[in-house]
Amino acid sequence: MKPRALILCADGSEEMEIVIPMNMLRRGGVEVTLASLAPGLIRGARSIVLQPDAVLNESMTADALILPGGLPGVEHFLRNQLVLKMVKRHYEKGAWVCAICAAPLVLEQAGILEDVTAFTSHPGVEERFHARLLHKYSLDRVVVSGPVITSRAPGTAFEFSAAILARLQGDNVVETVRRNVLYPCD
Repeated sequence: MKPRALILCADGSEEMEIVIPMNMLRRGGVEVTLASLAPGLIRGARSIVLQPDAVLNESMTADALILPGGLPGVEHFLRNQLVLKMVKRHYEKGAWVCAICAAPLVLEQAGILEDVTAFTSHPGVEERFHARLLHKYSLDRVVVSGPVITSRAPGTAFEFSAAILARLQGDNVVETVRRNVLYPCD
C-alpha cells in the first residue's frame, strides 16, 4: 500500500512549498492529496492559480500532513479550527507533521512544538513564536524532531521534500528521485 500525504493549501499559500513537495513525493510513489480550505481554485502568494484535489474534511488522514507557508495562507490556517484539529490529530496518531516557512506557527498554535527538541521557520516569523520556545529554535535548513519536520523557506523546499520522502519511502527512493530531477545529492 502506498504511503499517503495530505498537503493543505489556502489563498496566499506559497506555491513552491506546495508544488515541490507534491511533485517529489509523487515521483517517489507517495499518494498525494492537495486539500484546500474552501471549494474552487486557490490563488497562491505569488498569484499562481492552483487546482486542489479536494476540500479539506475531518475524515481525511495521511501518513504525512504537510503545511506550506506563505502569507496570508498561514493566517488562514491559524484561524481554521479544522486545520488545528487535523494537525493535533495527525501528531497524536504518530503521522509525520511537516511545516515550512511561516507554517510552524500553526504547529505552535496546535500545541505540538512543546514536545519537539528543535524546530525552524522562516526568519521573518521567528519573533512570533512564544519566548518559551525560542531556546528550541534552529537556523538549520530542515529540522526533524520526533514526528515533526520543519523547514525555512521556498529555497529549502527540495530538502524539506527529501526529508519527508525519506521517512515515507526510504533513502533509496530519495536518491532515485534526486537523480531524476537533477537535484544535488550530498
